[in-house]
Amino acid sequence: LRAGRRVERGYRPTPLPEATPALKVGGPVLITGGFGGIGLTLARELVRQARAPIALVSRTPLPGRESWEGILRRQGGPLAARIRAVRSLEALGGRVLTLAADVANLEEMRAAVEEAQAAFGPLSGVIHAAGVVEDAPILGKSPLSVEDVFAPKVHGTQVLDALFPDGALDWMLLCSSTSTAT
Repeated sequence: LRAGRRVERGYRPTPLPEATPALKVGGPVLITGGFGGIGLTLARELVRQARAPIALVSRTPLPGRESWEGILRRQGGPLAARIRAVRSLEALGGRVLTLAADVANLEEMRAAVEEAQAAFGPLSGVIHAAGVVEDAPILGKSPLSVEDVFAPKVHGTQVLDALFPDGALDWMLLCSSTSTAT
């Protein structure tokens, strides 16, 4: 209540401008949270629409390609799903590089960016889709669990800001989460 009025938070759709940014055909893109649903969906569209080489960044590294067939034959689960995702992007004609780095760690991300640029040349864009889903009421969270959720979004954005000052990229997309509201 403020000055006799009840104020509450609400959400409503906001129309986006009609103009969409032009994607540079063949422009390399680095995607944090690259193996998540958002990261992979956007990677597929970038390969289809702009033939963009894709650097998928995840905290967990993939094993060498020489072991992929055996992994796919022996097991399912997240590791096999990641291997299939890379192969799916490559089947679309994409060039894919997988990198292991914590987006909240400046030195790990600096190394990942350098490796991506060594493989593909200067990056055209970055998609920051990394995140940890741990929705729960705030009073039920410990400071450590709050930090687990904030680290990739907040600290990761700070790291990307340090690595890509204004003008270093053609574009950057920051994906948000409803976790802070829920």
